[in-house]
Amino acid sequence: MQVRVRLLGSLRPPNLHGGVEVELPTASTLATLVEDISETYPDISDALRSLSGNLMIINGVEAGNLLGLATPLDEGSEVVLVPVTHGG
Repeated sequence: MQVRVRLLGSLRPPNLHGGVEVELPTASTLATLVEDISETYPDISDALRSLSGNLMIINGVEAGNLLGLATPLDEGSEVVLVPVTHGG
């Protein structure tokens, strides 16, 4: 399944403009996505894997209001990863 990911602020690698489409196995969760992004962009893997201070928004809803890292993703989901230091 395909999921759209936008990385903002210090989480956005310099060579990534806009978002990226990520191919994940069916029945993937937010944790699966974080692991995939961490492997694809090793420069931000520590920040993503620690997750402290990062805000994750899935289809317009903050992940903490869902199931956190266990939140299931669907085909076409949009995930926005925002470091708290980015503000907004």
